Amino acid sequence: MQKEIEAIQQKYKIVGREEELGKALAAISASKHILFEGTVGVGKTVVATALAKYFERNFFRVDGDERYTEYKLTGWFDPALVVAKGYTREAFIPGPLTQAMTEGSFLFINELNRMPEGTQNVLLPAMDEGQVMIPKIAEVRAKPGFLVIATQNPEEFVGTSRLSEALRDRFVWIRLDYQTETEEQEIVRKETGCGSDEILETAVKIARKTRGDPDIRHGASVRAAIDMTHLIQRWSKSETKNPDLWIKAAIMALATRVELQDRTSRKLDEVIRNIVKSVLGESSADSFGETSTGSKKTSGARSRDFSTSNATREVRAALEEGNLSMAVRILQQNSQSISEILLDEELSKSIMKIAERSEPRWPALQLLHTALAGLDPKRRQIAKSVLNRMIRRVAAQIVGRGIHPTVRVDAPFRPGLEEFDLEETLENRLGKNFFDYHDIVCVERHPRKKAYSLILDASNSMQAEKILIAALTVGVFAYKFLDSQYSVITFKDCAHSLKPIEEELGIEGLIDRILDLQPGGSTNIQEALQKSLEELEKLRKLEGTGILITDGWVTKGGDPIQVAAKYPMLHVIQVPFGVGGGDSKMCTDLAAAGRGRYSYVREFYQLPQAILNIFK
Repeated sequence: MQKEIEAIQQKYKIVGREEELGKALAAISASKHILFEGTVGVGKTVVATALAKYFERNFFRVDGDERYTEYKLTGWFDPALVVAKGYTREAFIPGPLTQAMTEGSFLFINELNRMPEGTQNVLLPAMDEGQVMIPKIAEVRAKPGFLVIATQNPEEFVGTSRLSEALRDRFVWIRLDYQTETEEQEIVRKETGCGSDEILETAVKIARKTRGDPDIRHGASVRAAIDMTHLIQRWSKSETKNPDLWIKAAIMALATRVELQDRTSRKLDEVIRNIVKSVLGESSADSFGETSTGSKKTSGARSRDFSTSNATREVRAALEEGNLSMAVRILQQNSQSISEILLDEELSKSIMKIAERSEPRWPALQLLHTALAGLDPKRRQIAKSVLNRMIRRVAAQIVGRGIHPTVRVDAPFRPGLEEFDLEETLENRLGKNFFDYHDIVCVERHPRKKAYSLILDASNSMQAEKILIAALTVGVFAYKFLDSQYSVITFKDCAHSLKPIEEELGIEGLIDRILDLQPGGSTNIQEALQKSLEELEKLRKLEGTGILITDGWVTKGGDPIQVAAKYPMLHVIQVPFGVGGGDSKMCTDLAAAGRGRYSYVREFYQLPQAILNIFK
C-alpha cells in the first residue's frame, strides 16, 4: 500500500496526506463508501479526484445544496417526451447517481450535508443494496466498482445539517485537517513555482495565523497563501519584507476567504493588516534570536512561573490524560486555579484545543464556561470564542435535519423540475399544432414562511451553569429556524429584545449575547409576552408563533393570560428554575390561552431537546 500511496502522490502531485490516502485505499479496496470531513480548502476534492483517476474510473460530481432534489440526483422525465410517448425509458433523463451506477463509476458528492434529507435518503438503497427504483420504469442496478465518495463541512458551518444515522452508517469516515506548516509551504511551492523560502514561509504563516485570530470566525486555507505568493512574485523580483506589499497582497488574497466574528469591532482590512505586521515582526525577530517583543527566546520555557498548588497539578495531570470531566470537577472546587492555569498563554491555548476536539463535548463546555469568570479580558475573549464555537457545533448536532412544511407553487418548466401539472399543461396545449416547453406547468415546493419568538426567563433563578444551557437552547432554536424570521426576548423585572425580529444577527453573535446575560430580579411574564407579541406583529404577513420558557411564577406585572390569548399560537415549556418546580397551572393556562402545546422539563439539561420536541 505504501507504494500505491507514493504513486498517487507523485502522479497527481499530492503533498503529504499519507495517512488519509492509506485509509482511502483500504476503503476502496474493501468496496466501502467514503465520507471525507474537513473545512473548506483542506483538499477533500483533490484527494477524491486523485483516487478516482488512480483507479481509472469515471467521476460524476455533484455539488450539494438545499435545492438539489432527489430527481436531479436519480434523473427525471422530459415532460415533452412524456406527453408525446408516455413514461418510457426514452423519456427518462438519467441523473449522476444512475449514471455512476450503470457505469460502475465513482459518484463524488461535494458538501453532502447541504442536501435536503429526501435527496440524501435516495442514496440509502443505492449504497446498501446497489439499486435504485425509477418509478414507472424499473429498478437500476449498480455495476461492480460503483462507490460514493462524499465530503461534508463540520456541522457548525451555516447551511449544513447533520446526516441521518442511517446514511452515516453506510460510510466509513476520514477526517482531513489542515496540513503541517512545512507541507503547506511545499504545496505553495508546487503551485506557484516560487523558489524563495522566505516568501513561501511568510505567505503560509499569514494564512495560518488567520485560523487562530480571535476576530476571525473561519480562517483561510492554503489557497490564500498561493494567491499571496503569486501576487508578491508579480510585484517584487526578489525576496521582500516590504510591509506595504505584503499588506496589499494579503488583503486581496484573504478578504474573500476569511469571515469576521459577529462581535468584532474592527474592520477586515485592520485585522489582516495586524496579522501581516505580526508575522513580519516575528520573522524579523527570529533572525536575531528574539521574540517580536525583543525578549530572548527560551526554547520550551513557559512564560511565567506557576504556583504548584495541588489543584493546579491535578488539573494539568487530568488534561494531559484527556480527562476533561475530572479537570472540570477540580476547577469548580478550586476556582483560584482557573486563572492560575488559563492565564498562561501556552497552556491556555493547549487547553482550548483539547476542549474543542473533546468527545463528549459537555465537560469541555463546562470547563470553558467555568473558566470565563476568572480570566483577564483578553483570555476571556479567546475562551469565549472557543466556547461559542463549541455551543454552535453541539446545537447543530442536536437539531440535525429538520422537516419544514412546504406550499405548492406553479412554475415554468426548467430541467430538474420533475413534478408537473398534467391538466394545466394539456390545457395550455389545446388548439396548437406543436408542443412548446412554455406550455409545461411544473410544480415547486417552497418552504412555508413563519415568524417565531423565543421568550426566555432570565430572572434570579437563572444562574451559573443554567446560562450555559440557555445558550445551547438558544443555539438549537436558532438552527431550527435558521431560514425563518425570529426574535429572542429575555425577561426578569422587565423584558428585553435580545434579538429583534428584523435584526440580521448571526448565531454566533446571538450566543455571545446570551453568555453575557446578567440574571436576577423578579419575573414579569406579562411584559415579556407583550414585547414578544410586538415583535411578531412587525411581520403581520407571516404566521407568528411564540415559545415561552419559564417556571410560571409571576412575581411582577399583571395577569399574562390576556396577552397570551392574543397570540396566533403560544407554546409553553415549564422549567424548574427554582424550588418547587414552578406554577404548573399558570403554564398550562398560558398554553391553553395561546392555543399551543405545554410541556414540562424535569431536568434543566433537557431544555434544548424540548425545543425540538414541541414542534414534532
